Amino acid sequence: MSLRSIIVVFAVICGFSSTKLFSQSNLFKSSDTLNTITLLFGGDLMGHGPQINAAHIDSNNSYDYKPGFRYLQKSIESVDFAVANLEVTLAGPPYKGYPQFSSPDAYALNMKELGFDLLVTANNHSQDGGKRGLLRTIRVLDSFAIDHTGTFTDTSEFQNTYPYITDINGLKIAVLNYTYGTNGLTVTPPTMVNIIDTNYIKRAILKARSKGAHFVIPVMHWGLEYQNQESEHQRKMAQFLADVGCDAIIGMHPHVVQPIKNIRTKDGRNVPVAFSLGNFVSNQRDRYKNGGILARVKILHRGNEIKLVQMDYKPFWVHKLLPNDTYPPFNKRGYYLLPQENLHLLKEKYKSEADIFFQDTRELLDGVPEWKN
Repeated sequence: MSLRSIIVVFAVICGFSSTKLFSQSNLFKSSDTLNTITLLFGGDLMGHGPQINAAHIDSNNSYDYKPGFRYLQKSIESVDFAVANLEVTLAGPPYKGYPQFSSPDAYALNMKELGFDLLVTANNHSQDGGKRGLLRTIRVLDSFAIDHTGTFTDTSEFQNTYPYITDINGLKIAVLNYTYGTNGLTVTPPTMVNIIDTNYIKRAILKARSKGAHFVIPVMHWGLEYQNQESEHQRKMAQFLADVGCDAIIGMHPHVVQPIKNIRTKDGRNVPVAFSLGNFVSNQRDRYKNGGILARVKILHRGNEIKLVQMDYKPFWVHKLLPNDTYPPFNKRGYYLLPQENLHLLKEKYKSEADIFFQDTRELLDGVPEWKN
């Protein structure tokens, strides 16, 4: 490999270069077929009361969240594997929002229909419905054939299913999931919620590798809410995760976007970390909280050679429509997730708010490649 190629590889892996994807043919010695694998991560799927009301269909007393997500569906379906954080329980009626969430089962089913392959469930709201709610959430996800990880019915299920590993075109990807806590609510045995613990995490990584995982990505529920810079604890934990063998790191929980940075490990590897993806969808309307990003990870795979070549991002703004303010093509009250290419659909009075979110996000992530197609 030429010196120029090495420099470009380093820059792209660090996630701070806008350089186009380098020549793939220079990366690998093998003559096997070169595969590109793409992973996508979305942030916090919140379930505030107004979101539940907006999804309600009066005519048949059912719920449908799909209309608001249609402008991101193409992006989500374009990747090989998509992950999001289900930050509600499916504890059954009565449905309720903050502070202890219980959303309609349709929410999870609609996320599968949108294109998400895995929902992580270890977060500070995992225990909102108590033991019964945790168990029902798992049962509902299983009934819809939705893969999930982070919470477990008992130690047997944990031992048999964790760490979660999926095979994508012969490449085994392990997705780990941990939370800093459960808002002080006690997790009742034998149910389990993955809590951040360094020894616990190291064992999971070793187990994942022993099961053949080529790539290990932890999804961490961490950090300080509403702070658009990562905390010292996040930095230290990210360094630990990188040093013990993780290949990329995804953060959730602060409800605002935080930086994407590169970590240099003790053994010389470069590990990208997205400290917080912000809300995927919520009722929060304040500056920085009213949008989020999708993080996409690109991996090149040829024979036994595997390289993470880029982490990029796609920003989107959440447009909240009230019943008396709908307009084409937003003909139903609700929450519409709009990437840049769809902002022209907005009424003028909303465009300035959306523009502020996009400007804030791009300034925060300056130098990180933006996924625009």
